[in-house]
Amino acid sequence: MILKLTYRFIKQILLLLALLFISNATAQLYNVEIAAKIKVERNSEFYTFTSTAENLTPAATSLRYEFMAFKTDENNNTQKNTQGNRFVIEANDKKLLSTLTINNNITGKIILVLVIYDLEDKPIGQDRIVLNYDPTLESLEIEDAEKRTPIVISPDQAAPQDGYIPQGFVLKNTITKAGRDFYKYFYFEFYNKQIETDKNILIEEVPGRGRTTRITVKVEDELVWQFFSQPRKAFLKQMANYAIARSIRRLQQLEKQKEELIRY
Repeated sequence: MILKLTYRFIKQILLLLALLFISNATAQLYNVEIAAKIKVERNSEFYTFTSTAENLTPAATSLRYEFMAFKTDENNNTQKNTQGNRFVIEANDKKLLSTLTINNNITGKIILVLVIYDLEDKPIGQDRIVLNYDPTLESLEIEDAEKRTPIVISPDQAAPQDGYIPQGFVLKNTITKAGRDFYKYFYFEFYNKQIETDKNILIEEVPGRGRTTRITVKVEDELVWQFFSQPRKAFLKQMANYAIARSIRRLQQLEKQKEELIRY
């Protein structure tokens, strides 16, 4: 009888270990091809959370996302709020999915979860943030703040607020209205896609052929896109979209190189 119980116990332990191994192996597959990320912006009154998806592959794909907020009050009652939809993301692109704003003085605990699913409804990307009310500060505070430092980036790259310093910058050195317009369209896409990087991007314009100029886009001094300018708005917007895609691809390559250096 004792042997049977021992055997059964060992069998259950082995089954549990197998399930844990499978769970860990599956978890490692998250954010490999599609990276889910919750961006954080904070001012004196509000937290703004932006859910984003980044395609790390050279192919466009159709996906679905759920951006969930679980709020637990002082009486341990939980409320759930969900935003979600299907979307298509281009190759090596970054896409803003949805935003959620929370008052900084709300009490209780809030858990934010972003999950991205493939066409077979398998989760392939996820991110999570936990906020707890701090009675001493009378505000919500992010758990594990060392890994979740809020960054405030304004569209005109104004001075940092609340002590949070932007990382990389989009710099310009233009000489014509077409160059300035291209920079404006490029930076609009850069900001709208919530690109976060410690690398600088330089947009530079120099005299070209005849009356035209040559506009170049460099990531950390490496050329990723260039073209001869035209004053047409549609053309400049198209060039900005191409340049953003190339910039994102280069930033992804630099991030992978950084991870490989850390690994080895």
